[in-house]
Amino acid sequence: MSSYDDEIVETNSTTATQTNFTTYTPSQANNSSIDTSNTPLFYHISPGSTGSRTLYHAACIAGLPSVHHKSFCISSHRGVNGVSTRVVDGVHAHFQLLRLYQIAYKCCSYWSKGFIIAEENSDGTGRKNIRMKEEGDYNRSTIDLCTMPLDNWSSDIQTHLSTVLQSDIIGLFDTPYPLLASQVLDLGRKQRTLPTIVAMTKRDVASWAQSRSKNHNLMLCKEEFSYDGLGASEFDILGCVDRAISSAVAKKRDGKNTHRRLYFWDVFEYRSRFEHASSDFLSGLEAQMEHHQTIYEPLAMYSPNFFGSSSVNTSTTKLTDKQVAYDIQHLIINQQRTEMQGSGSNTTKRATSSWSTDFFKKPLTCGGTVEYDF
Repeated sequence: MSSYDDEIVETNSTTATQTNFTTYTPSQANNSSIDTSNTPLFYHISPGSTGSRTLYHAACIAGLPSVHHKSFCISSHRGVNGVSTRVVDGVHAHFQLLRLYQIAYKCCSYWSKGFIIAEENSDGTGRKNIRMKEEGDYNRSTIDLCTMPLDNWSSDIQTHLSTVLQSDIIGLFDTPYPLLASQVLDLGRKQRTLPTIVAMTKRDVASWAQSRSKNHNLMLCKEEFSYDGLGASEFDILGCVDRAISSAVAKKRDGKNTHRRLYFWDVFEYRSRFEHASSDFLSGLEAQMEHHQTIYEPLAMYSPNFFGSSSVNTSTTKLTDKQVAYDIQHLIINQQRTEMQGSGSNTTKRATSSWSTDFFKKPLTCGGTVEYDF
C-alpha cells in the first residue's frame, strides 16, 4: 500500500491490465434491456458550494432515493433489503461513475505532487515512460489506472451515467452531475418518461469562486481547453476532454507532437485549497460560473433562495429543511398529476399511480442518519 495521503479506490472487478473499466453488477446485466424509467428525476444542476447538501437532505426527508457525492439515501433502514433492484442498480452505477471521476482527480493530484513522473524512453521515439516515484504492486496498478486512454474514460463515464438515468434514483446532487450537465439533460430526455425537474441554487459568482477555491481541492479543466477559454473550470468535463483530443489531433496533423499521448494531467489540473488564488484565476472561475448559471437558469423549475439571489417557486423568507422537502414533494406530485391528466394511456397512469404509492404513502427517509461513505 502506498504511503501517499490520497489513494485511488479500486474495485475487485478491476485488474492492473484492464483498459476498459466499465463494470456491471448482476442486477444491472439483467436490466440492461430496460431503456427508460417512469420515475421522476430531480436534478440539482448547480455545482458544489451552492447548498447541494441542504437539498440532498431535504430530498431524503421527502422519501426520495437520492445520491450526493459519497453518500446516498434509499431506505429508512441500513442496507438494501426491500429496496427496489432498479434503485440499487442506480446506486451501483453512481459509485462507478464517481470512481471514474475520482481516478482522474487523484491522478492529477499525484502528478501535481510529484508522485507520478514522466521519463524519456531510450528508444528515440520521443514517447514518455510514466511511472510512480516509488515502486510496488499498488503503484504499478495506480499507473495502469492513471494512463488509461481518455476516450475510454469518457465513454465509460457516459455508460455509467446512462445506467443511473435508466434506474429509479430520483435525486441527483453534487459532483459529478453538475459537471455533466448537458449529458444529464440529454440522457434524461431519452431515458426518463417524465421531464427532468431542474433545480438551481443561484449564487453570486464572486462569493462562490472565493468559497469554492478556499474550501475545496479542485480538479479543473485547463483554461486552454475550457469553454471559450474563459478560464480554468470544473464544468463540462467531457467537453474538456473532447477539446483536448481535437487539439492533439490537429497538432499531430500539422506535424507537431507526433508521439504525444494525452494523460489526465494534460487536460485537467489539480488545485489545492491552500494555494493562493490569484485575481486572474478567480476571474476565470467567476466567468465559468456566470456562463453555467446563464445557460441553465431558464430550465430551472425550482430555485430556492439560499443566497439572497432572485428566486423562483419559493418565498424570500428563510427556508427550513422541512419546507424545502415539502417544495420538492409538491413539485414531483404535481408533475405526476399533470402527466396523468394529460395522457390518454392507461399504462402510463397505472405506472405513475404505482410509483406514488410506493414512495409517498410509505416515505423512505434517512432522517439525517442513513448516510453511507464510499
